[in-house]
Parts: sequence; C-alpha cells; structure tokens
Amino acid sequence: MASSCHRVYEKRIRRIFIATNVSLNFKKRLEAGEIVYGQTIGPGNDPLKTVKALKDFGFDFIIMENEHSLINKETVFEFIRASREMEIPIWLRPEENSAHFRCYLDAGVNGLMLPQVDTVEEAQYAVNQSYFPPIGHRGSGLGMSPYLLDGQNTTEMPLLEILEYINNNTFLFPQTETVKCISNLPDILGLEGITGTLVGTNDLILDIGSIPPKALREELATSDTVEDKLRQIARISRESGKAAGLGGFTPRAMAKWAKEGYQLFTLGYVIGGNVNILKPRIEEIKSIIG
Repeated sequence: MASSCHRVYEKRIRRIFIATNVSLNFKKRLEAGEIVYGQTIGPGNDPLKTVKALKDFGFDFIIMENEHSLINKETVFEFIRASREMEIPIWLRPEENSAHFRCYLDAGVNGLMLPQVDTVEEAQYAVNQSYFPPIGHRGSGLGMSPYLLDGQNTTEMPLLEILEYINNNTFLFPQTETVKCISNLPDILGLEGITGTLVGTNDLILDIGSIPPKALREELATSDTVEDKLRQIARISRESGKAAGLGGFTPRAMAKWAKEGYQLFTLGYVIGGNVNILKPRIEEIKSIIG
C-alpha cells in the first residue's frame, strides 16, 4: 500500500512540474501584439476539470474572481495546481486594490487584475507588493509553495536568480474603471511592473453617469461617450507600449475593439460548473477575429 501511494505521489510531482516560464512566455505574446482570451472563475467549480476544459477550448489564461464572488483560499490553491498541470497562467482579482493578496502570489498566482485603481500611488502599492527588488518591495515567502518557482530547487539557485525568475513570471493589470483613472493612465502604465490594463466597462459606465432610466447595459456600452473613452484607453495603452483588455461585450463587439488595439478579452463567468457554455462563445469570437 505504501509503495502504491509513493508511486502515485511521484506521478503527481512529475505532472505538476512540467513547464517553466509559462507566464513570461505569455507576456512575450502580449508584447508581440497577440490577441488572447481569458475566463473569470467564480465558486462551485471543480478545479482540474474546469481548467482542463478551458485549456481545451482554447483559452489562454484564467482569473480567480474574489472581488465579486466567494472563493476560499484552499480552492484557489487547487486552481493554481491545476493551472500548472495545464500550463496556463492564473490571475487573481482580489477584493480590494489594497487587499492582502501577497499570500496568493506566494502560493503561485501569476498576477493580479486589480480593481478600482484610480491613482499612480494605488498602482505603485500593487507593484511594491507584487515584485521583488529592484522593481518593488515584496516580502519573501520562498518555499511556501512548490508552484512559486514551478518546482525548481531553490537550494540550487542563487537568490538573485530566484527573484528574477519570479519577477519575470509576474504580471499586473490595474483595472481602468473611472474617468479619473483614464486621466492618470499614462503615468500608471508608465510604472515598471505594470503589464497593462483591463477595462471594467460597467463600472466605467456608472462613473460616467447620466444613465437613462430604461437603458440596457449593451446600449450604454455602445454609446458614443463610452466608446470615446474606450478608444482613449486603447490609444494611451498603445502609446505606452502596454496591453489593454476588456470584457462584457458580444463576440462581434470584441472583434471591433480588437481592431482598435485591444488584445485581452474575457468572455463571462464560470459558476457552478457551467464551463461547457463557454466553448461556443470562444469558437465564435475566434471565427470572427481569426
């Protein structure tokens, strides 16, 4: 029995530690101008089945949703394990932009989709918490999780090499959700360690205000005022050399924004095991964008 358990354990280790620099390679794809697709994950999902399905469908990254849903830390850790096995970057959207998200990063989350960032100071806080020197001031939690360094042996790596590896495989996307953030966006995106921005379209609509009583979300998202702001965000991102993304649109609308320079698109939520509904959506958008 012990021998059988040992073989299972060894097999598990081999399956986990299968690739290094997955997130770094993802960042290089963005730098090369590629379009990528992600999926936001809420509660009630089986980690391995969910991540495998999304990978098979053609998604490029996953986002654990902690701002608007309830996912406990142990579940996030299981998704980290599954993401390593499937070789797909895993992000976290924390509850607040000043939340204690370092434990998630030390557990192996590759990066953050940070909500409600309006100022350079808020973005710099996230940089300092997410990156080791010389970029930030992240505290050391080395050895707390085998996924932080993708199973590499820290006793055989120089400390500076360890820190460089983690920094290279970390990314940070503050969300643009207000008019104030747009005004500060050139300086936010200019910070070292900021990979790009993801637009919170609904929150941006609420911040702009003047919403007609009977207006639907889709009507508001395609209004001249909102579209002008989205083009402004795309332009600032392009001029900064950083990636921009958004969600909450139909596949045809996303194709329109891809032509405007947006590179990252999220296609809804996985909740309660409904992952299979995402397959036709990503097939449709890929058939349109190519």
